[in-house]
Amino acid sequence: MGVNRRYRRPPVVEALCEMHFRDSDCDDTLIGQFYERVKNEFPKKRPQEIQKAEFRFSSSGEMAAGVRRLPPRMQFVTSADDRMIQLGPELLVVNQLRPYASFEEWEKTLYAALDTYRDLAHPKTIGRVCVRYIDRVIIPSPGVRMEEYFALYPQVPEAMGTSHGAFMLRVEFPERRPGHRLLVTFGSALPERPDTMAFLLDYYDVCEPGCAATRDAVQPIVRTAHENIIEAFEASITDKLRLLFEPEERQT
Repeated sequence: MGVNRRYRRPPVVEALCEMHFRDSDCDDTLIGQFYERVKNEFPKKRPQEIQKAEFRFSSSGEMAAGVRRLPPRMQFVTSADDRMIQLGPELLVVNQLRPYASFEEWEKTLYAALDTYRDLAHPKTIGRVCVRYIDRVIIPSPGVRMEEYFALYPQVPEAMGTSHGAFMLRVEFPERRPGHRLLVTFGSALPERPDTMAFLLDYYDVCEPGCAATRDAVQPIVRTAHENIIEAFEASITDKLRLLFEPEERQT
């Protein structure tokens, strides 16, 4: 791994890991049993409806848009609203919300949830593991030169002017590490305060291992995904932006 920096004010607003299982013993009792196991730490229980936008093209080239309703998920949330577990058909998602302490702390919750799911649903394999980090970057200025803060940013022809408004940039980096694909989305966001600018950096690592659904098999996948994301994040920003996050220490 390359340089690993820690910050006193990390920009992470959400980190999550999705585990998609195969051949689990899922039935109508799973949600209730799971909640009984986690309710002391995750007392809030709420359903979530999931909808997915779909676009279809006919042979004549005409496009039809629609929304498909996906199977609902059940969410289990801490009293402080800082962590969440989501349970769906053959799916387990563990979310770390603000305040984000560290990967090591979030990792403990992740594997504890996996162990509980294994005990109850007995999945045979994991088909896909996805790790995602969403960063919200606030710059205390009403206008910035993108290259001063970011190494990844949209560039426009000089003939179109020297400034631009809202934007979204999405790039896929296949096989930065064997078996892992990384999708990076960078875009503008609405600022919460006047005289500031806000941006979202979204890193999504996807691995399809088809491995046993055990902690020993999942842990190296999650840690590799985390390293992949951290390296991409550090490569996306400049030292000037790092100062806003208040670097704490530096390790190699």
